[in-house]
Amino acid sequence: MILCPSFFIYSNPLSSVRRYAMTDLQKQQIAEMRENGSTYADIADALSLPIGTIKSYFSRNPSSKAPAPDVPHDMPEIPSGCCKRCGQHLVNTPGHRQKTFCSSECQRLYWREHPNLMNHTAIIQKRCPACGKEFSDYRGHKRKYCSHACYITHRYGGVSYESERTDLSCDDEAVSKNA
Repeated sequence: MILCPSFFIYSNPLSSVRRYAMTDLQKQQIAEMRENGSTYADIADALSLPIGTIKSYFSRNPSSKAPAPDVPHDMPEIPSGCCKRCGQHLVNTPGHRQKTFCSSECQRLYWREHPNLMNHTAIIQKRCPACGKEFSDYRGHKRKYCSHACYITHRYGGVSYESERTDLSCDDEAVSKNA
């Protein structure tokens, strides 16, 4: 194989971008080197071309793109496990995050059945200044009130439209998460 480092440089006086035009011989050499298992960086070094030019060539010419060389994996094959809740066999993909539950339903039920195993380091207890009840909140949130109704009552000293609704209470999660 003959390496030809010569190439044409097109330069636009208004731009700092240099364009490299490859010869037919270079294109043939690139295809041969890739078929022999060379990486883009190896090809760029051997032909004295920028690596971006090599990548662009293969992105524009997918038919000449040979498969990447095989790289030995040091990662052992991870055995597939079973669902933590129902014991159903799980198919895990090596190199990806491993599944522990077969479905979101099993995951939800498992954590509902085992609340003592949850890591609650981000959740703190606070006391509502309006009604005096304790409520849970995430550490990063700066909530003062357990619900929007308590906020309106305490802040504006009076009647809240939410207090007339019967479907809300101070510990209603749907209301308190937006307060």
